[in-house]
Amino acid sequence: MEKAVAPYAPLRDPGEMPSTVFTAGAGEPLNGTRLTGEVKADIVVVGGGIAGVSAALHAAESGSRVVVLEANSIGWGASGRNAGHLAPASKMSWEEAERLYGPVVGERFNQAAESGPELVFRLAEKYGIDAEAQRTGMLIAAHSEAAARALETRANELQRLGKPVQFLDRKAASQVVGSEFYLGAFHDSRGGSINPLAYVRGLARAAVAAGAEVHENSRAVSIAKRGLNWEVRTSSGCVVGAHVLICTNAYTDELWPGLKQSIIPARSYHVGTQPLPKDLQTQILPRREVMTDSRRLLLGIRVCRNGQLHFNGYGPALGPDTGLDVASTLRRVEEIFPQLKPLQIQYQWHGWMAMSRVGTWEVHELAPGVTAALGCNGRGVAMATFIGRDIADFALGKPRNELVVPLTALKRIPLHFMHALPVRALVSWRQWKDRLEMQRLRGVPARD
Repeated sequence: MEKAVAPYAPLRDPGEMPSTVFTAGAGEPLNGTRLTGEVKADIVVVGGGIAGVSAALHAAESGSRVVVLEANSIGWGASGRNAGHLAPASKMSWEEAERLYGPVVGERFNQAAESGPELVFRLAEKYGIDAEAQRTGMLIAAHSEAAARALETRANELQRLGKPVQFLDRKAASQVVGSEFYLGAFHDSRGGSINPLAYVRGLARAAVAAGAEVHENSRAVSIAKRGLNWEVRTSSGCVVGAHVLICTNAYTDELWPGLKQSIIPARSYHVGTQPLPKDLQTQILPRREVMTDSRRLLLGIRVCRNGQLHFNGYGPALGPDTGLDVASTLRRVEEIFPQLKPLQIQYQWHGWMAMSRVGTWEVHELAPGVTAALGCNGRGVAMATFIGRDIADFALGKPRNELVVPLTALKRIPLHFMHALPVRALVSWRQWKDRLEMQRLRGVPARD
């Protein structure tokens, strides 16, 4: 009988960081030492991404002894490879959050998500992190009449709540996007962008300055109770501490039973072009907002500080990396911005997002003293920052009913071992729906 092949795991990706649009501006790697021997700590953080180092920083500044264990290097995972967009929202609407959490916690969650970008900007300023921060706002561009109506309704509702948002009609949207392709756009002035690799490295350095130990190339392989404490082992040492915070997101392995089966990792491809000519830099997103569109397989795009265009691309969401679909990726962007033809790619890379059952981050108390936060669902930078802070405060005694994301029981996704089948079916369905709506869009004439 042929042996079943295990699903591809994100931790099987090459251990070397890829070159991206962020590499040159990210500063030097931390070059943290490998853990050896036994170390004592108050709090052990597993995972050196944004959530993990944010937790480490806030705990260390509170006077705790903190040890961070990172399997590769700080920011090696999605934290150093993502789009760098700072959206003042979760992936849920206000109403969805309040239905999920109730009115009190739902409002707390929504307010934290809205203020997430400002928290990132404030921390970068506080610790002197040169992370190419741009407080330029964000756009969601409408690819269909239905999407335009929904975005206009959303803008009107948020305006009534006093939020700094507006809906732009097709003419106004074309001026801020640099293209007449879309039917309108939602604008939120609280958004922006950042170099996420520079940011996560900067937070880690701030944590070290506050007294935390950061060990790279130190993958946690087991967690076990040891008296009143917990023992976290690597291949070359162990840390003994009262609290363990697991912040491994899409790169979660079998460290804790069932945790890996609570999320579905999905690969996201990214492209960075050669710096655009100066005249095109003034045409494309001239105010430097970050933009996504309303397609189900959305396009995220930004112009970096050095004039490079950065956008996400097509490729397999699951399984081994068979490479970026260059032709489809470029065709999609060049349709929006025909003045860019032919685009010249300088970088291409991928990272992994963790998709959860509820569509946003989940926080689990796995056992007394062991907490996990995962399930970014594409909202990693700002939300990981405040969730890392929140779980650190919980370890330090913050009441559970005051957490931004309430503690929930760990639940495995049913038939998780078969998740590739429904995920691929969902992607195919979204592609088909997007294709139909794009055909209608191409038939809609531009209006004055």
